[in-house]
Amino acid sequence: MKQNLSSKKRNTMWAELFSEYIFIVTPFVFLVAIKLYTSSWKEILLAPDWSLVSCIIFGQIAVRMSRSAIKHRAADDTQFGLYSAKRFFLVAMSLLFYFGMVAQPTIYLGWGQLVLFLMASYFHFKDGLAARILEGGVKI
Repeated sequence: MKQNLSSKKRNTMWAELFSEYIFIVTPFVFLVAIKLYTSSWKEILLAPDWSLVSCIIFGQIAVRMSRSAIKHRAADDTQFGLYSAKRFFLVAMSLLFYFGMVAQPTIYLGWGQLVLFLMASYFHFKDGLAARILEGGVKI
């Protein structure tokens, strides 16, 4: 039988997700600091690295959720298929923005890739928590 998630277990899950995120974001903290020191804020926005890391985050969470759905036998195949399609679309969009920023960077593409990065960050926590809950067989 499934049990409710204790606050200690929930805090542990959040701590694991935050520690993973710190390792992902640390290079970008340095990127921002160096670009601010040597250039302007526009150089930060025009760096194609934002869309590349978005692609990596979206891919990681898709794999994590796939692994969790396989372990959780009661997962709905149709809903999981829709989830997978949406995450694949976000991976493809991130790559499209990356190629656009490498070929011909613009402010609009820069803002777009920053939005994708923020979405990827949000989904890292949202989907990461859902995957951990599926793996643990608990409900909130």
